[in-house]
Amino acid sequence: MFLTSHLLAAPLLGIDISVGDHVQRKVFGLTVNVDIVWATLIAGAVVIALGLTLRAKATNGVPGKFQLLWEMAVGAVQKQVDDSIGPRGAQVVPLALTLFIFIFTCNLFEVIGIGSKLDVLPAPTSDINLPLAMALYVFIMVHRAAVKNRGAGGYVKHYFTRPFPKKLFLVNLFMNLVDELVKPVTLTLRLFGNLFAGGLMLSLLAALVIWKLGPAPIGAVLSAPFTVVWKVFDMAIGAIQAFIFALLTILYFDTAMAPDVAH
Repeated sequence: MFLTSHLLAAPLLGIDISVGDHVQRKVFGLTVNVDIVWATLIAGAVVIALGLTLRAKATNGVPGKFQLLWEMAVGAVQKQVDDSIGPRGAQVVPLALTLFIFIFTCNLFEVIGIGSKLDVLPAPTSDINLPLAMALYVFIMVHRAAVKNRGAGGYVKHYFTRPFPKKLFLVNLFMNLVDELVKPVTLTLRLFGNLFAGGLMLSLLAALVIWKLGPAPIGAVLSAPFTVVWKVFDMAIGAIQAFIFALLTILYFDTAMAPDVAH
């Protein structure tokens, strides 16, 4: 009874847990999360700086560690594209690699966070607007590639003649439309959901500080090592989510650039 009364002395309610507030401004009647905007710009600047640094240090001779790391990343993406799309998918490599590096950079910002109500540099991907914008961009580029690959007529025809025989054209149309609409939604929610969950976990770890066992600050003692372990785990999640986003982008281009096979 003594233990229970002290553990519940300051109950933590779900309604009290927040993944943080945003610095907001009204622009043309729209609410803009200013902190997400500047965090996105900083992430973009970091990616550009990495590219310029690589350009300055690139050599045809023995590559340095930085160049070697980039070459390994490009080689991995190139292999994935070649295995999925073939030589015609070379144009996808820059997009997939840029998405991976940019998303991973954004995800790393969450490691800097401490679960406070207002983060100076929040992870831009933890706000659904950025993952949605990237998913819509990929969606547009994929359909552009599909039109270029099949022609306007073949592009429209594909929705009526695949995957079932032509006589089931209404079923084909329905299934294809649902499939195309779901792609950007799942691409968005997969990235946003994982980063949002990461922010929520940091908030829970920060709230752990209030837990006490009598006068002993048990929560404060446990919070620090738990947070360090979680941040290491969070970095791995950030890399995996960036890779999955880039991989799905490649697979979507694979479908769009694949030749139609007649039934």
